[in-house]
This record gives sequence, C-alpha cells and structure tokens, in this order.
Amino acid sequence: MKNLFYLMAIICMALVSGCAADKQYANEPLTPMPEISAFKDPDNQQFMRAVTEYIQAKEAPGNTHYEFTRLDLNNDGRREGIVLMKTPHQYWCGFNGCSMVIFEAHDSHFELKSEVAPVRGPLMVSDKRTGGWSDIVVRVSGRMNADTKDVALRFDGDSYPPQPAFQPALQYAYNTVGGVRIFP
Repeated sequence: MKNLFYLMAIICMALVSGCAADKQYANEPLTPMPEISAFKDPDNQQFMRAVTEYIQAKEAPGNTHYEFTRLDLNNDGRREGIVLMKTPHQYWCGFNGCSMVIFEAHDSHFELKSEVAPVRGPLMVSDKRTGGWSDIVVRVSGRMNADTKDVALRFDGDSYPPQPAFQPALQYAYNTVGGVRIFP
C-alpha cells in the first residue's frame, strides 16, 4: 500500500512538471488573475463617516438615530447609501414623515446626492430606472385634504425630487412594484 502511494506521488509530480516544461509556453510570463472589477465598493465604515459628517453639517443633535441600507441604485456595482432619519423626531420628522438622505458611492467615499422629505417606510427600490438610477416608490399619506397616493421618486440626472407629495400618483399599487422593499 505504501509503495502504491509513492508511485501515485511520482506520477503526479511527473505530470505537473511535464506541464510546466511545455516548450510552447516556457518563455511566456504568467497571466495575472483577472480583476473582478475596476472599482471599489466603499465599506460601511466609510459610509458611517459620511452620515456623521452630514449630521454635523446640519448641526443636528448628536443623539440622532436612523436606519440605513446600501443598494446599488445606479447600476455601477457600488452600493449607494439610503438613510431614513428617525430621532429626535422634532428635528428630522414631521406629521407626514421623516427625512431621507441618499449618498452616492464612489471608490473611496460617499457624496450626498439627495435629501427627500417627508418620507416614511416602507419604501420600494424599484426594478424600473430613470436616468440610470432606480426609481424609489413611496406612499404619500397623512396630508390634510389630500388623498393617499403612491409615487415614484425618479432620478432627474442630478438628484431625486426633494418633496414626494408633488409627484404624480402611480397608476398601480406600491406593493405590486418589482424591486427591493426597504425600511419595513
């Protein structure tokens, strides 16, 4: 049994060394492994830094609480950051909802892209795109003398609309939109 093991080891080494000695490829350099992508998706620590800087720039209370998620909104392989502010309620929220902030991801940092208010969850990041970015479907409700409606926040080339209530109502229900539900 021991001899069989040694024989198999010798055969394997001969096969491997025979492959390396192929004269056709002997003088060519090894090809590097292909890179998965030419960009880098910044990590959550960089995202948290951007959110903290945003809160400080707004001179908001230090005890601000929020929910966040990271999704690739512009189909570039990097996950943008979507933040729904929660408390202190009197600073970030009103009767009709709270502030939502969207940060675009770059290789090593995040850039403020949109501030939208008022918004309340749940939201749907739609499979539909406008201007290369995913539409974000929200429900507008709780307004005096106004019907509840579902609207799509569509990217205009620079940002998402800042006020959902001024967007036209969708002709279909929010929960029938294909996509990813966030802030349930």
